Amino acid sequence: MGTKDKTTRRLEEYNDVFADIINVLVFNGERRVREDDLIDIDTKTEIVADDKGFRSQERDVSKFWVSHKIRLALFGLENQAAPDFQMPLRLYSYNGASYKAQIIPDKPRGKADEVLDEAASMDEQAPIPKQPFYPVLTLVLYFGIKPWDTAKSLYEAVNIPDEFKPFIPDMPLNLIEVAWLADEVIDKFESDFKIVAWFFKQYRIHGNAYLDMQDPKLLRRIEHVLETMRMVSAFTGDPDYEAFGLQQSHNKEITMLAALKEYRNDLKQEGRKEGRKEERKDITSVFAKLLAQGRNDDVMRAIQDPEYLNVIMAEFGYDDEDKAEKAPKPN
Repeated sequence: MGTKDKTTRRLEEYNDVFADIINVLVFNGERRVREDDLIDIDTKTEIVADDKGFRSQERDVSKFWVSHKIRLALFGLENQAAPDFQMPLRLYSYNGASYKAQIIPDKPRGKADEVLDEAASMDEQAPIPKQPFYPVLTLVLYFGIKPWDTAKSLYEAVNIPDEFKPFIPDMPLNLIEVAWLADEVIDKFESDFKIVAWFFKQYRIHGNAYLDMQDPKLLRRIEHVLETMRMVSAFTGDPDYEAFGLQQSHNKEITMLAALKEYRNDLKQEGRKEGRKEERKDITSVFAKLLAQGRNDDVMRAIQDPEYLNVIMAEFGYDDEDKAEKAPKPN
């Protein structure tokens, strides 16, 4: 798994955030999944890779949802920064591997037996499922600010003849375009994911102008500061958010609004630095041209007189047109 994937999944690995995502996007905001109901599992699985033998594939985040030690479901989250035409195939592979893991044909007692044994050891009043297998549900969280404009199902990714379709079921992506979530959906989140979703929606709509909007919805305190800032940093491509997260990782009162204010100030400072850097390059270029023309006196005068420097810069086209037209010609 790449560094970016590892970075973006860290926020979702927290049980409060993971449960919040599932409760809002699957159960419409009902608090069905509790933090204590989630168990981390290995995200790596082995698959056959044609003539290359076995290779591993890795989900971004996956957890078991359990109750009374019974596995009710496996939930998976996949993060995407850009549309991926192959995502339906990848999802088919992830879910298939998770179902295959429930079958151990070469052992007399497999996972099914283990689950039934756990059920039998429970209190007699507790519900025991009729079958031991569990469903696999994967959400694809897309954080891009342009619409997902490629395949959203197996049928859209693979050219399947109509005659085959009765025998090959389609598999639509459970695609969540985070930056397009309705306000009423975002309002149902209770974890730091609420901040992330709202930020990406407003960033999509307003771009960097959002930095100066002082949105009151971002006054919410961030629980997992570093992980939240890292996720924003990864999907915006701007490392300054992560730098802010590192600085404020132990601050339990920081808000996203404060983060944006700090980021805006950094942008202004960086802009001034870049402006001065470009200005120095322009002056150096003009002085080189003057010296090549033998105009040493003009160079000395421009160094000592800022107003005359503006005149010289205008002469060589490094000032606005109005100033250049009004500037007196050097002697």
